[in-house]
Order: sequence, then structure tokens, then C-alpha cells
Amino acid sequence: MNAVLAALVVAASLVPAEPTAAASVDWRDEAIYMVMTDRFKNGDPSNDLDSVPGRADWWQGGDLQGVIDELDYIKGLGMTAIWITPFAEQTKGGYHGYWTLNAAQVDRHLGTPQKLDELVTAAHERGLKVIFDVVLNHVGYGHPWLSDPEAANLFHPECPINFADQKSVENCWLAGLPDLNTENPGVLNSQVETWSYWVQRTGVDGLRIDAARHLPKDYIREWTGRMKKSFPKLWILGEVYSSGYRYQSAYLDAGLDAVTDFQTYDNVRIGLDPRGNLGQLATSPALAADLGAGNEDRRAIFIDNHDVPRFVGRDAPDTATIARLEEALVYLFTMPGTPVLYYGTEIALPGGPDPDDRRPMTWTGGDETVRQLARDLATLRQAIPSLRRGSFDEIQSERGLVVYDRRGGPDTAVIAINGDEPRTVELPLTKLGVDRGVLHRTLGPRASGTIDGNTLRMTLAPRAAAIFLVGVAPAPSICRSGRCWSSRSLWSR
Repeated sequence: MNAVLAALVVAASLVPAEPTAAASVDWRDEAIYMVMTDRFKNGDPSNDLDSVPGRADWWQGGDLQGVIDELDYIKGLGMTAIWITPFAEQTKGGYHGYWTLNAAQVDRHLGTPQKLDELVTAAHERGLKVIFDVVLNHVGYGHPWLSDPEAANLFHPECPINFADQKSVENCWLAGLPDLNTENPGVLNSQVETWSYWVQRTGVDGLRIDAARHLPKDYIREWTGRMKKSFPKLWILGEVYSSGYRYQSAYLDAGLDAVTDFQTYDNVRIGLDPRGNLGQLATSPALAADLGAGNEDRRAIFIDNHDVPRFVGRDAPDTATIARLEEALVYLFTMPGTPVLYYGTEIALPGGPDPDDRRPMTWTGGDETVRQLARDLATLRQAIPSLRRGSFDEIQSERGLVVYDRRGGPDTAVIAINGDEPRTVELPLTKLGVDRGVLHRTLGPRASGTIDGNTLRMTLAPRAAAIFLVGVAPAPSICRSGRCWSSRSLWSR
């Protein structure tokens, strides 16, 4: 291996020889809070270096210490895991973490390897899992290897991507970033060793592969296979930037545990547009069957993130926009899969296209009503098995209304999202598979509910969104001479 490639590799002696032990995790049970570390909180001004607060395309001072400082805030939101953007040392201006200079080092703007260790340890002490963002496809602009003759075989030849040609997607340079030659065995070996080192060192729970669709599936299969051999419980999420479940399914077959759900994102954006069709919201979970049998829940659900404009848009949101955001949050936490909440969405932080969607987190002010709703939804989801692992059943879907349920526990969750007109929806309990029921709770803005006889009556104001928890009612008893029988048991004899 030449000297340049050797620089990629962390000492092989640090890679575990035997699989590590870990408790089994079903990531449907998790709710992830995504943090762009540089934009979250400045916990240590001593590492600000050349940061320029207010400069949207540059470092602004957030760091790992800032994330540590706010772990209790994240935990208090009802979240169970944190995803931090890449910590690797960056080429010039790589505040977001996706322009790798050296994956074996922590960028000085963010902290130190010891601080990274501290973050994972502190999160685990609070019952929070941690996901590291991993960049395998490319390195940063102006990387010094580009001018080193020894490194010529580390990169694919420069070419613009033709997204209609999968080979071009995999071999050409994404946004002009130098594309690593994944056919070179040394590249694979070094990336396995580097990330095995970080997983072994920190005890991190999951990895998110950036730009996974730009990697050959055979490469993903080999990389994930070797990582899982040493860390069998490691969760590996892939960013497959596509709205086609059938296209994404091949990446699950290649070894990813889950994919980012851009189809649901598109349906939220279209369905909850002021002039949108709410029926669109019922499409995504139905089409998830295209991920393959048993894979319908292997997706990370989001309503905005660091690559797309924030849900509320560039400007400070008005009342109508806040109402639609609340609907989106109800949808996010009631969908099959694993919800991902982007930092600041819980306070209606505005943001347009990149880099405006990466504004610094606001720690004073913000919309407290939205934050409380996000907290209530995340907490409820943890308490109700049907919201995490239950089936999805479409009940009613039209332009101005969508109603669906999640079944699979003591309580069935009925979710209603309304358009611009007030309405009352009467739902026979037989549609939920029961003939009697008790309404245990209603959660969500501008909605109320009752059960009258065998009917769930939902009263929905304009732009209402709510969860109605329906439990099976005990059958009435018949008592004679001190002995009681359930009327249901009598009929069933």
C-alpha cells in the first residue's frame, strides 16, 4: 500500500478481532434527533479558530461540547437517539462535515477524539443512542492527494454525473467532489479499518452512510458485511437520495439496515402544501411494500433535513404555516419506520435552500407550542407499541382529509389530519376490528373525540391533526348469586 493510502488507515491493531456484544435493538422503537454540530451550540469558544458567526457557508462555532451540553434537552424532547453530522477533519470550509480531509481525525473546530468519546458516553448514560455520519464516496475539494502522483489510483476520473446512468452516478464526481475509486481494494480496506476503529473506540450505536446511491452495491455489501462481522448489532442507515422505493430496495438487499425515506418527504411536501392533496399522505406507507416483503418499516422518516429547505420555509412562519407544521409532526411520529427530527424543526426554525436550511439553533424564543407538541408526540410514541411496530391501515383518504390507524398493541391509534374546512368524522369501531371501545386519550391540536356506542366521533377544526387512542372496552358482566360472567364469554360458549 502506498504512503498516501496508508494515511487513510488507523492502526489495524485497534480493530476488534471478535464480534462485540450488544443488546438487540429494533430501530422502529427509536426517535432520532439530527444535529448539524457546527450549527447547534458553541460549547467551547477555544476551538472556534476561524469561525465566523453569521456566515452561512462557513464555520460558525458549534462543537461537540455544545451537543454534550444539550443532551438533557434532547432527552427531554422524548428523543431516544442522536445523529451528528461527520466529525472528520475537513478540507477548507467543510463546516457541515461532508468534505473529508482525514477520517481518522476529529476536526479541530469540533473538538478532540476524547471529546467524541465523552459525547457517546454521556449520551449512553442518559439512555440515548448515537449515530455517526460516514462519508465513503468522496473526499473534500482541493484534497492534497489530487496533486500527488502516488494517489492517482485512489480516484475515478473526473466527470459530471448523468443521473440517468447508474454507472455514472457511482463513478463520476458528485457536486465536483473527488470520487474515490471503490474498485481499489486498499480504499475498502482502509475505510473498514478506520470506521471499525471509531466504533470500537466509542461504542457508537449506528452509522449513517452519506451519498449511498453513489457507491456500487457490491462495495456497500462488502463494507457493511465486514463491519457487521465485528459489530453485529451496529445499525447502518444509508442515504439513498431517491423517491423510488423499488430503486432503494436494492440498497437494503446490499446490506443496509434502513434507507432515508425521500418518498415520504415528497408526499409530506406535496400533501401539506396550502393547495395540496392530503390524500397524498396515505400513498407512501402503502407503496413501501415496494421495499420488499418485511422491509416496509426499514426507512428513516423525515419532514426536512440539512439538504432540503425547512418545512416552514425561509420566512418566519405565520399561523397557517405553524398549523401545517403541527400536522407534519403528527404524521412524522405516527408513520411506520424510524422518525428523524431535524434540529430546530421543533421550534419552527425557518430556512430556505442550502445553506439557509442550516441556520444556528435558536436557544431563546422559538415556538413553544410546537416544541411541546413534538415532545408530547415523541413521548406518546414511546409509550404506545402500535405507534412503533403496528400495522398501517388506510381508513379514509381524500383531498381534504386523511384518516389511518396503527394497530398492534393494547391501544389502536387512529390518526386524522384535516384540511381547511371543519368537519366531524364518524368512524364505526368495526373498522378497527372491535365492536366496543374506550377512548383513552386524544393528542393533537384543534381536535376532540368521543366514543358513542360503537362509533368514534372525531371533531376536527381546520388544519386539525390528532391521535385518538382507542382501547378495547371490557364486556359488561352478568352477576348472579355472587358469581359473574362476561356477556362476551356467554355468547362465545
